[in-house]
Amino acid sequence: MLISAFTILQPKLPVGRTNNTASEAHVQLESGGSNQDNSSLDASSAESNASFYQALSAAEEAWDLYENSNDLSALSDCVTHSKVALEHGPKDDPERHIILDRLGLALHRRFKRMDKLVDLEESIEYHKAGLSMCPVGHQGREYALNNLGLALCTRFSQTGNPADVDNSIQYHEEHLSICPIEHPNRSYALSSLGSVLYMRFTLTGNTTDLEDSIRYQEEKLSICPTGHSGRSSALTNLSQSLLMRFGRTGNFADLDNSIQYLEESLSISPIGHEHRLPALTNLGAALYTRFEQTRNSADLDDSIRYQEELLSIYPIGHSGRSHALNNLSIALLMRIERTRSSADLDASICYLEEQLSICPTGHEGRLPALNDLGSALYIRFEQTRNLADLEKSIQHQVEKLSHCPTGHSGRPHALTNLGRALLMRFKDTEDFADLDNSIRCQEESLSICPIGHSVRFPALGNLSQALQTLFERTRDEADIEKSISCIKAAANYSVSPLSGRLMASTDWISVARKYDTSSLAEAYSTSLYLLNRLVLLASNIHDRHTRLTSTTTTSVGGREIAVEAASHAIETGHLQSAVEVLEQGRGLMFNQLGNYRTPLDDLEAKNKELADRFRELSAAMKKSTLSHGAGQKRIVEGEDQIVRIPISYQRLSNAWDRTVEEIRQEEGFSSFLRATPFATLQRAAIAGPVIIVNISRYRSDAIIVQATGEPLLIPLPRATPSAVAALAAILVETTRNRPEAAECDRILEDLLREIWRIVVDPVVSQLTDVLELKKGSRICWVPTSTLWSLPLHAAGSYLPGEQNLPDLFVSSYAPTMSTLLRAHTGYEPNKNPSGPRWLVVAQPEAEGEPELPYATLDVDVIRHIGTHATVVEGEGCTRDAVLDGLKDTAWVHFACHGTQNLTDPFQSHFSLLTRDAPLTVLDILKTGLPQAELAVLSACHSAAGDR
Repeated sequence: MLISAFTILQPKLPVGRTNNTASEAHVQLESGGSNQDNSSLDASSAESNASFYQALSAAEEAWDLYENSNDLSALSDCVTHSKVALEHGPKDDPERHIILDRLGLALHRRFKRMDKLVDLEESIEYHKAGLSMCPVGHQGREYALNNLGLALCTRFSQTGNPADVDNSIQYHEEHLSICPIEHPNRSYALSSLGSVLYMRFTLTGNTTDLEDSIRYQEEKLSICPTGHSGRSSALTNLSQSLLMRFGRTGNFADLDNSIQYLEESLSISPIGHEHRLPALTNLGAALYTRFEQTRNSADLDDSIRYQEELLSIYPIGHSGRSHALNNLSIALLMRIERTRSSADLDASICYLEEQLSICPTGHEGRLPALNDLGSALYIRFEQTRNLADLEKSIQHQVEKLSHCPTGHSGRPHALTNLGRALLMRFKDTEDFADLDNSIRCQEESLSICPIGHSVRFPALGNLSQALQTLFERTRDEADIEKSISCIKAAANYSVSPLSGRLMASTDWISVARKYDTSSLAEAYSTSLYLLNRLVLLASNIHDRHTRLTSTTTTSVGGREIAVEAASHAIETGHLQSAVEVLEQGRGLMFNQLGNYRTPLDDLEAKNKELADRFRELSAAMKKSTLSHGAGQKRIVEGEDQIVRIPISYQRLSNAWDRTVEEIRQEEGFSSFLRATPFATLQRAAIAGPVIIVNISRYRSDAIIVQATGEPLLIPLPRATPSAVAALAAILVETTRNRPEAAECDRILEDLLREIWRIVVDPVVSQLTDVLELKKGSRICWVPTSTLWSLPLHAAGSYLPGEQNLPDLFVSSYAPTMSTLLRAHTGYEPNKNPSGPRWLVVAQPEAEGEPELPYATLDVDVIRHIGTHATVVEGEGCTRDAVLDGLKDTAWVHFACHGTQNLTDPFQSHFSLLTRDAPLTVLDILKTGLPQAELAVLSACHSAAGDR
């Protein structure tokens, strides 16, 4: 919502200059004095002059009354008296343009109150007449240009005639040209021109207009310092333009700046201020938009808070209440995905029911209200299983469909939603009429949705579910084949959002696993590709972590995809593929989260132009698929969004594909957005065998990879996910409860013995008996799942006379094979003759924690070794000091308290100086650590294994 940036510039009517003359003429006519011999023409002229000045004075009084009282009748009196003044006033009066301009303003104001286009048309004609009397250089030209531009802009908003907005821009540009820097009216000219350029941009999409609009609005803000009366509107309008530019470019700086400006505008617009309403409207929308991008729940909560205040400003019956009700209900429905709050859901339904009640048949808001209320009731039925909600949902969807006959743009969407609700009712009632009608709805929707249509995606998913349901009743193979075909098409529907496609691909995995595994490998491959793209384009490290670990957007869950894909590849005898997909999946987690980098960051260092082009194309494609703009995205797209994706999208997609291929031609980026080939990964085993352990609900296995030859498979039937999780739980419980030494030894020995039995012993048998690996050789473990938290390197039978793993081989760990490969190929031995540079962080005390008795001893031991060590301890043990030391350090030793944060792992931290901020995992990741080789954690919770 833009604040009207068109300021009316009002020259004073010439009443003061003529009052005495009007009085004198009136006296002469009444007294019949010395002018008895004047001609009748003179008398008539005097009478006309009197009428002119009386009308002029009355018009001025009426205008003042309107300005003070907002009385519509006073405004109409001003129009009437101004017309009389024009009729009786001399046509060559040098100040006639002022009367014309005031009359144009009065008619413009009356149009806004009464919505009669004839008033606006008259206003424009009077303004044009006034401008014609003010040639270049005339002091009144400035006012005439501004007010005529304003009236034309208003008419454009009513009729959409491009000529009006073009002419308005022309007049406002001239107005700005005669208001140089330091001119008192320059800020008004900047506002008007910036706003009308923004309006033309929304019509044509010409980015030059948007950029010019922002430039003028930024200058306007620069001359409206804190405390200036125009600052609030300048902030709000600039933020709107920045939000629009963000929608086109995906530049987060624009979105963040927009929100910052709106928050300031709101802070200087107290309750009751005329600018508070547009600030609330835009801030609520901007925060919702940022939430959609980052999934930061604080933004959504703030958006809802501002929208609730906005709704409270709109009383029942206000024209803006319907839109406010809809937007607030949509935001509440979005929050339900996270909170599952029944209160939010009930409130959303309540708001939508009110919206429907004030939108009678034929009202533009009725179809969206029917749609959203039907969807909200459907969601509540899913939670409560209250059939009454489902019946109401169907009732609203049926009504919506009745208003969308064949050819109506909203029909595909209405069919798809109704079909979904009918399928749900069938599952509850087993009435086959509902199932048949559900399938027919989805099939009709697809038949009228050509490739590129936004509703085609949900229709494919819903039809797949309906056909799967039918197959489960009839066992007709044709139904399940068509079901898989539909969900596959949805997963590969390039014009749909990546998150939706990922959900479809994991649904594809589920149905293929259950009924037809012929396409299962392709389903896993598609899911990993989509997940890779989602993570690659995440805005920050928290977003990447959420997308990888969330199970709310997929039926399988991000971190399980690679594990399950590998198990299927093993089942079908494709061990190399199993290694590749595990590496691809784990690379997403460790390479991009662990290093606080993505392949795009590395590409940017090598070829910035190519990285920027990839980001810009990805943002443009996301804009095209989601239709993000300045407003909120609907939970379910409405009629105005159901359009064929234009040819420009296909061009974007083709350009994106070409750019990806170009990136793959860069050295080191051949596997960009795809799995690294096994032949490349195999080189990671140059120092010794790499043992990948995959724990899946379908099967568990170890794969031994050597520097040459084929990988070797070792099935681990006892290492089920539940068995591994139980061992991890024992370890966590033991470290937390700290039993007596003897009891602790017993528990840990039993734990290590069980790890040996179900995982390590079968692997060791292959290493010694089949591969004949020499005793003392190096091996590297790459575990998956909760196996990461178990000490595989210490496993053994711990029976007299028998050797345990530490007696046989030297174990190490690697998060991925790529990490190990980089360590081998990129490692340069430390050339410092005194050995690697150490940083030792020693802080035995922390508030609320027992003192660590061996922290000081650790420091003494390291110093005794004779290594080059920098010790940070005591009062110098601050967050900043440690971060500075890490930048130039190869090895680091932490001897301090540590705390895990299971809700937000990146906020897990080391406790340093009590009065200083803790050192978080995120702080360390952001530092980069170019010299890092080894980290030793002699800290509490460093081996807790909670996650």
